[in-house]
Amino acid sequence: MAIPQCLNAFLRHTRRIGFNSGTLIRSLLIGLLLFTSIVLSPINQAVADNRLIILVRHAEKADATAGDPPLSANGNLRAQALISALKRTSISQLIATQYQRTQQTLLPISTDRHLPITVVEAEKPIEAHIQKVVEQVHAVKGNSLIAGHSNTLPLIIKALGGPEIPSISEDDYSQLFLLSINDGQPASLLSTRYGLE
Repeated sequence: MAIPQCLNAFLRHTRRIGFNSGTLIRSLLIGLLLFTSIVLSPINQAVADNRLIILVRHAEKADATAGDPPLSANGNLRAQALISALKRTSISQLIATQYQRTQQTLLPISTDRHLPITVVEAEKPIEAHIQKVVEQVHAVKGNSLIAGHSNTLPLIIKALGGPEIPSISEDDYSQLFLLSINDGQPASLLSTRYGLE
């Protein structure tokens, strides 16, 4: 007996014992929907555990003798460029240090996305700062954007399970690191560039 004939025979039988075929089909569809949601929920949970950590060095700083210089004009342009560079990337939190240059690097995207900037103080020993950044990353579900410093970014990447990267040159402000982490899986790192070279 072909499948459509079986279905017709089944529907005729259910009508004979008092079931309405429309009600039965609705019940079967609801059951299928519930079964699908139960079966797929572990997959959805696994996807939700994936996260992307985006790391940039602060943008160009102004020439100043002070210990906490603001961004230069070029630095402000680079900070604006983060908006378009990450236009298609969802971000749940922004992390900077107490220094103006890191916070100003994130300010345009903070304003654009209506996201506050979380300040994690850069302190000594540097390992304590790195540990606090890692804890902050794991404290919030979703993707994080971190503006750090040339000496902290390699350590943060390593502490989050990424590979060792070469030192960042003092005049290099354009690197953008994409660290993909998933619980139980090795992290993967992609390095790209953004803004004007």
